[in-house]
Amino acid sequence: MTGSLTPEDRLFALQGRFGEALLERPELLEALPEKFVLVVLPLDDPEAGRLALERLPRLQAWTEEEGPLVHALFQGGELVGVVLPQGRVVATRAA
Repeated sequence: MTGSLTPEDRLFALQGRFGEALLERPELLEALPEKFVLVVLPLDDPEAGRLALERLPRLQAWTEEEGPLVHALFQGGELVGVVLPQGRVVATRAA
């Protein structure tokens, strides 16, 4: 997935993949808060992961109006888990 895409482009692609995962797994959508701020964290892409972490302070500033942070964990371009605001982790693929 890294190819010639910039880290920002890779994060944007993962945001799209998160939306696809919600369509594929309605139970995941039901577990999410009504409003939330999405944080995409690629576990196997250090460059994009660093960029995502650098953006956290700005995203945290949005939470008061937009909702709590929800962390989407990706590996190999696939959603592997979601960390909900209460700290609960929802696995999204079979172990």
